[in-house]
Amino acid sequence: MTVLELMIVLAIIGGGVVLVRSGFRMITKADLVENSTELAAVMKRTSQLAIEKGEMHRIVFDLDKQIYAVEVCGGATTLQRNEAVRPDEAKAKDALERGKQRLNGLPAEALAADPDAATKRALSLAGSHIADRTCSTVEDAVSGDAEGKKWVRTLRAGKGIKFKEIWVQHRDESVTKGQVAIYFFPTGSSEKAIVEITDGSETFTVLVYGLTGRVQLKDGVLRDVNDHMLRNPLGDKDKERDGEGARE
Repeated sequence: MTVLELMIVLAIIGGGVVLVRSGFRMITKADLVENSTELAAVMKRTSQLAIEKGEMHRIVFDLDKQIYAVEVCGGATTLQRNEAVRPDEAKAKDALERGKQRLNGLPAEALAADPDAATKRALSLAGSHIADRTCSTVEDAVSGDAEGKKWVRTLRAGKGIKFKEIWVQHRDESVTKGQVAIYFFPTGSSEKAIVEITDGSETFTVLVYGLTGRVQLKDGVLRDVNDHMLRNPLGDKDKERDGEGARE
């Protein structure tokens, strides 16, 4: 084999490698696009459900399991700053016991006859708070998915698709592990949020706008998360959050 023939063979092999890599990249990006588009559609449908049902809804993200679920919430619609998705049962039980001990020293007329009210009063005396809200997975609403998928969805983690980082308005810091929720209200509004989904090489970003509950899907990441999270209804920026902002 001459040098020229060897160079031609190497060029063909190199071209084949490039084509294989490009094909693989297109396949994995297709998975990323599909998962991102599906999430955006679920968010839009959740906002509609909140209006249709007249009840607050939320999407709970589990960044450890790479799943998300739509839930309907009954009770209070006010969010606490840095509110946990699920109450810490151990801490609540400990607070309840401390509250009951304090209740023992009160006169009978100060005690609540209703068990639920008594529990809340005990927790309040212990310096704890129990949210006046219960949330459960949506069961009776049509998801609108062409394949008939339900309200609990899973990312294609086996193909490298995962939640990268999530910002929500009621939390001071972004979330990269554990659980976090985005809330949608019966008025058609929602809390502002940013959800990044990645395949390890590329990232798609889903934006949720607070005033209108509008959902937008973008290719890539935001250079400055504050540009979205801290704009008021007039489009002006509020003061920046500590520790967050422009990316390097």
